[in-house]
Amino acid sequence: MTQRDELAAPAVLCPFAPRISPHADAVQRWSLHWATRHGLLDRPGARQAFARARFANLMARAHPDAGEAELRLATAWLISTFVLDDLLERALVRDPEPARAAVAEVVRLLRDQQPAPILATALGRPLAAALGEVWRRTEPRVGAAWRERFVGHVADYLAGTLWEAGNRAADRPPLLEEYRRMRHHSAATDMFFDLIEPMHGIELPRALLEDPDFDAARRAAGTVIGIFNDLISWPKEAAIGDHHNIVFAMQREHRLSLPDAVAAAVAEHDEHMIEFQVARDRLETRHWDDRAAIIGITDLVHWIRGNLDWSLESGRYSSEDLPAQRRPSG
Repeated sequence: MTQRDELAAPAVLCPFAPRISPHADAVQRWSLHWATRHGLLDRPGARQAFARARFANLMARAHPDAGEAELRLATAWLISTFVLDDLLERALVRDPEPARAAVAEVVRLLRDQQPAPILATALGRPLAAALGEVWRRTEPRVGAAWRERFVGHVADYLAGTLWEAGNRAADRPPLLEEYRRMRHHSAATDMFFDLIEPMHGIELPRALLEDPDFDAARRAAGTVIGIFNDLISWPKEAAIGDHHNIVFAMQREHRLSLPDAVAAAVAEHDEHMIEFQVARDRLETRHWDDRAAIIGITDLVHWIRGNLDWSLESGRYSSEDLPAQRRPSG
């Protein structure tokens, strides 16, 4: 194994056992039909890239105890989000203002539950229809407080996406602290953590939502996921000149060699993993008798481990010219 192989898939701390839903393959087949029906795979090579990405596997790992219908809905959200990511990045390079207007219309769709005509113009009818469908299927499963929280997190994610895409268009490398702050939004973990509730037909109790350790656990889990994605994706981003990766931000700011920057990112990942474990243990001690709370805490564990396994098996972060990746221990 070469040094590049080792750097591209470094071993990280992850003490959680892997799990995956028995519905994974069925949901993957369904997702291909769903994305095709909505016209999301019409670009050349899109179907092949979609099959390699195996989006359903991420949702099946993040929610291994959810039903098939729920995993279909989660996967549809994931597909729509990745398509929106790609569209906004391309659109901002060409013409930033319509892309920013589209972001505002996505938030309005979720708040007003009624798509405006500009949404289809800005995003294209296929994606606008897909987003409208997943929201219509989600909305009856949740209450008003959840909807308000979720829409706020979607708005945060879109702001992070616009920030990244604007930097790419301007070829502007972000500062390290700026990157850490905005990566939390652009990774979309908060909005996907919110989907734990409709995946299981629960509402998290106020006592849990207001518990500082729950906020700390969610933030640590989101940071772990974002850093691990960066540790897996940096070779691909280096090949296309994308500055948005914690490895590159550490390398620039601290004047590190690439191996030392990777090692620093691994150390930061592991620190946040320990923070998550400490917060989770305290939460389980306080909320052990509340089924909804335990599900909400446990699926954060599943998300962390599931993202690790999916990142290594998915074609989303690899390309023909990148080295084969090995599975981290833990």
